[in-house]
Amino acid sequence: MKVIISERAKYNRDQIARYIFRKFGLKALLDFRKSYKETKRYIAQHPEGCEVEEHLSDEQYTYHFTNINGLTKLLYRIDGETIFIVDMWDVRQEPPSVVR
Repeated sequence: MKVIISERAKYNRDQIARYIFRKFGLKALLDFRKSYKETKRYIAQHPEGCEVEEHLSDEQYTYHFTNINGLTKLLYRIDGETIFIVDMWDVRQEPPSVVR
């Protein structure tokens, strides 16, 4: 399946990466990047393999989520043969109010 990353998810991914680098250094950043790539690969191969986010799912879309390195939540939806990564955030922060 094709994976498309929203601008919001890209922005948040970059913010998280900068924070990890500043706070924990290069090795932690490289670990995060590796885990992020592995997560994208996994959801492309097993789109239904992650838990459903019941609070955000509606009649139009079912949202799934997974964690990266235990500290970053990645939210995505499936539309036909495409997976849209709609958002991601550090779980130590409040979740975003609007992810659509």
